[in-house]
Order: sequence, then C-alpha cells, then structure tokens
Amino acid sequence: MTVRVPGPVSVPPRLLTLSAPTPDLLERATDDLADRLDAMGGAGFARLPAVPDPPVTPGAVRRAVLADSAERAARWLRRRDVRRVFTGGPEDGASRVFLFSGVGDQYPGLGAGLYRCLPVFREELDRCFRMLADEHGLDLRPVLFPPEVPEGSRGTPGPGPAEVFDRRPEPQGIHRTVVAQPLLFALQYTLARALTGLGAGPSALAGYSVGEYTAACVAGVFPLGHALRLVTERAGLVDELPPGAMLAVAAGPEALDGPLGPAPGRALSLAALNGPQQTVLSGSVEAVEEAAALLTEAGVPCRRLATAHAYHSAMTRALTGPLEELLATVPLAAPAVPLLSNVTGTWLRDEEATSPAHWARQLSRTIRFSDELAEIWRLPDPLLIEFGPGQALARLALGHPDRPADAVASVVQTLPGRLETRTEREVLLAAAGRLWAAGAAVDWAALAGEPADALTEELG
Repeated sequence: MTVRVPGPVSVPPRLLTLSAPTPDLLERATDDLADRLDAMGGAGFARLPAVPDPPVTPGAVRRAVLADSAERAARWLRRRDVRRVFTGGPEDGASRVFLFSGVGDQYPGLGAGLYRCLPVFREELDRCFRMLADEHGLDLRPVLFPPEVPEGSRGTPGPGPAEVFDRRPEPQGIHRTVVAQPLLFALQYTLARALTGLGAGPSALAGYSVGEYTAACVAGVFPLGHALRLVTERAGLVDELPPGAMLAVAAGPEALDGPLGPAPGRALSLAALNGPQQTVLSGSVEAVEEAAALLTEAGVPCRRLATAHAYHSAMTRALTGPLEELLATVPLAAPAVPLLSNVTGTWLRDEEATSPAHWARQLSRTIRFSDELAEIWRLPDPLLIEFGPGQALARLALGHPDRPADAVASVVQTLPGRLETRTEREVLLAAAGRLWAAGAAVDWAALAGEPADALTEELG
C-alpha cells in the first residue's frame, strides 16, 4: 500500500546564534546583532540560512533566538526575552532529562512535518512501522498520516474534558488504546533517537504510564522489537477490560476523605500523584461520575480525562498475571541511562529493571510522578525535554514545589500541541537552539536538509 504524506510547507523562521568569550562580550554582541537586523530589513532576513553553523570558541557563552522577521528578532534580542532568547554557559553541564508522556493528546498528522524534513526521524519511524505491520498486523501509517489531514491542521478537534464520556465513551481511530499506545511509543522512540543523533542524548529518563516503556527502551531495558511487542500486546489486554474512567482532582489524597469518604471503602483507586495538590482517581464509570459530582458539590475542582479505561486501578490488576507471563519472554537489561520508576517514584534499581513482576504491576500501581519530579529537581541544572505533543509533563515539573527557587526554567518542547499554530520544524529549530545554548554539540547539517515533496512507503 502506498500512502502519501502531505507536501512541504513554507517554514520562514530563522534560528540565529551568537557566542562570546565572556558574558559582557555576549551582551555587546547581542546588541550589535540587533542593530544589524534592524538595518537588514525583510529581504535581507529572508536570505539568511534557516539553520546556522556557528563556530564556537571553547569556553564561550552562547545565545540563540528563533524569529520569523528581522524586526521581531531584533526586538526580542534587545529585551533579552527569555521566552524567545535562549542563553547558556560555556560547557555542556546540563542534565538533559527526557520526559515521555502518556496517551491522550495525539492527533492525526502528528509528526508529518518532521517526517518530511528530518531523515533520521523518517528512517526510524519507517522501521517501527514495518515491525508493527509485519509482526503484529498493525498498519499505523494511514492512521497517523491520513492524506486528508495536512501538517499544521492538527486534525479534528477532540472532545473537551466534560464531553469525553458523553460523546465518545469508546474512542476510535487514533484514540483507541490498541492504536494510540503503540503509535505514541513509535513516535516518542523515533524522536528520542533523532534528538540523540543530533547531539543531545539523555542524562536521565522518565516516562508517564505507558511512556515509561518508551523511556525504558531508550535506556536499553527493552530491545526495540520486544518493546513494540510489549506495548502492542499490553494495549490489547487493556482494550478487553470493562469500560472505566479517570478523574483529575486539584487536591491531595488526604483532602478527598471528606467529600468521598474513607479510602478503604472507596470504589476508586489512586491512579497518580502528580503533585501535592494534583491527584488522579481511577475506577468504573459510575464511581468516577459519582466522585465528580461529590467533589464539585464540595467545591473541589476536578475534570474527567480522555480515556475509556481505568488505568492504574484495581480494574487492571487482573492483567498482572498475563503481563508477567508476557514479560518473561522478553530479555530485560539494567538501564544504561538512569531511569525513574512510576512504581517507586525514585531511580529504578537494576534488579527491578530486570524483573518481569515489577513491569507487570506497573499498570495497576499508583504513578508516583510527584516523587519522580522531586528527584529530577535534585539533578544539577536539569533541562526538561518532553517527547509528545505539548508540554503537559513539563508544566507539572515547573509547578512542582521542590523546584529550586533559583533554578533556570529550562523546558524543551519537541512537538506542537494540537491547538498550537507553530509548525513542527519551527518547534524543532527552537529545541535545537535551546539545546545548543545549553552546551549541546548540535549537528546542524542534519537539520539543514530540504523537506521532501512527497514521501511514500511500500508495505508488503
């Protein structure tokens, strides 16, 4: 079957970089560049290369800005706008923490822009697609890249939080569990490999729910082929469960006993601890509906999540045995890169990484993401790089109370969210600029290729 990915789009923004031996000289160079941009005008700006190849003197401090006009670039540089202008020290001392989100925010066309313009991304995603099609009969390419959805349109808007169970209790297509989980894994793994190939590999890894499987694969715990099989068969097991629901609550678990009653008698499970005042409950649709009504009446903010299953709840414990049998057929290894665990909330030990029982119970245990974030903020100069559409995990990290007051709020986004207007190449260039400013040795030549007019793949 031949599937066509939409043709190229114009990507006007330019990434500008500068470096200097000292901070004072960098400030002077920044003002000089702003003056040159003002004098340059639109025509001159359009002739600049979209991707730089900056020489850097050892020990130099760095700065980068991404803009779509000379006027904006000059204004942001003069203001030292930290949202647009990225500044870093002379050495690659940042702890690059790769964060892999769970499912829920994916949309048709996600990744199409990178597929056209980044060869290493295209090659790795094709490899994952071939393995899923050949070994599992799962053809995800037309689901992810439907011809009628051009890159930039972000697909069809999904339901709002309050509409999920009213309008779409059984998600279909890209939102169905058996499709969404292996699809997100393939995208996340591919993008992590691409970013590592560009010169910005991870210092540490963390994943949320099924995203922890991607993190473990990147860390070397699961070989790629086995990881794809694990995620696919795990999703198939979940898809056979009775319908369930999940509820995000703006309160800590200790505050829920009042409106919901004592925890032992509650027909709900604590699915996730995302922060001291951010909790996720999980259970049957009826139990979640009742909890939502009681919490709303008590003035506790809450919202349903876009899921048809009660992940990380008592409803998923029936899958522990089948998952352990499946994992017993997988060669497991100690992580080659430090990896945080959803189950314990701290660094995964080698004996846990190589235990089928540990991974089997991950699906039904509480996600202790708040504890993982506390560990992340103890790292030296953490740089948070999120793999998945948007910045859901990064926002949790930046709002965490254990974040040091003097910490640099460094967040790198790798894919646009569904409601964003930026192209994927623009998001990638911004990520490259921020990583380069933080000291990474970015392979600029790998980013300079021209987008392909149309990309096809023959699947046997």
